[in-house]
Amino acid sequence: MYVEKIIKLRDINYYIRVELEYKKDYDTVYLYIKNYQDDYYDGGDFSLLLEKIAQNYTFDKAMVYDKNISYMADVIYLYDRIPFLSGIRTEYIAKKDSLPYSISFITKEEIEKYLKDNHIKLNNHGNFKLYDENTWLI
Repeated sequence: MYVEKIIKLRDINYYIRVELEYKKDYDTVYLYIKNYQDDYYDGGDFSLLLEKIAQNYTFDKAMVYDKNISYMADVIYLYDRIPFLSGIRTEYIAKKDSLPYSISFITKEEIEKYLKDNHIKLNNHGNFKLYDENTWLI
């Protein structure tokens, strides 16, 4: 199962996709983040994380990751702060009729390949926990 939540940076809508799975724990079924070390998932915590990232975003902070391609700068900025994401879908909305005129999607694997190919270093996420704001990079 996938969940997508929106975050708006500048005038671009980014939908952060997270792959989740159901697990049974003591006769109760819960949603967990699939393929991530700390698999705790809570939609409210995820929304709060996205809200704080959006509030603290600046284009200059994103450009640290990629000075040539602003799309990749934003994508990497988001990935550095949301290390459990599965992908990012992007919608560009036309001002004239408020409808999407372009939609793209990039997977976690594509982001990681781009980072490796371009020798881009991220922050250490070894202690990131969705339930603990003190571990968030904002």
